[in-house]
Amino acid sequence: MKRKILVALSGLALAAPSHALVGIAVSGGLNSTSISGSNQTITGADLPAAFANTGASTTNSLVASRSSMSGLTQLGVKAWLELPIIPVEFEISSNIGWGSYKSSLIYNHGGVADTIPVDVKSPIVGLGDKSGSTPYISVLNDLTLRYPILELPPLSPIKPLKIWVGAGATYAVASRVVDKSDLQSVFSGSYTTPDAAKATFKDNILTNTWGGHLAVGAQFKIPVIPIALFIDGKWYLHTATSSAASKYPFAVNAGAGFSI
Repeated sequence: MKRKILVALSGLALAAPSHALVGIAVSGGLNSTSISGSNQTITGADLPAAFANTGASTTNSLVASRSSMSGLTQLGVKAWLELPIIPVEFEISSNIGWGSYKSSLIYNHGGVADTIPVDVKSPIVGLGDKSGSTPYISVLNDLTLRYPILELPPLSPIKPLKIWVGAGATYAVASRVVDKSDLQSVFSGSYTTPDAAKATFKDNILTNTWGGHLAVGAQFKIPVIPIALFIDGKWYLHTATSSAASKYPFAVNAGAGFSI
């Protein structure tokens, strides 16, 4: 009886796909996006429109200070599709990364120094929120073409382990930073009070851009049962929406999911 069961299981394993044809998974990881510390005094023509339109003298200034931030924590989801008739595979994924940094914004005008609070709530509840800090959020939405370069073990009819390389396009949504270039875009209206300016900063903290990525990964399809494990790394190209953030970060993710 035991022998018949073993034979049946062996037959099922041989009949099953050697790797995941379709799958959906969740992951966790790290993103190397960083922000350098800075202390900028913005004056004259460089003042954002909201502050330049107050009719104040040229002695007015906006002082923007921030600490550094190194790395983001990531959570993500992805789905993939393999069509045996073509040599490439398709993957879509979305990863949310978050971090925070200390910052301050002071508007000096007419002998008055207004402190504009920039410790706003994260646009994604609970992610990047830290008392007294400014959140940084990065949402990377990827479309990747994958090309398998190695399937293991080489002499087995079942090859559950696959190593692949790939590339694709990325639609990124990320935070603006307390930085001279970003503040020009944030404060385009009229300045009234520090609290109103805080609300303006919060409402305009996110922006978007298009970029790309290069990728490499490994995927292990557990034989017989519909589970796949994976790890991948992506080098992102021009996906930061702020000039103060890393233009070419690297992200590593590992996870598991349902696959057939």
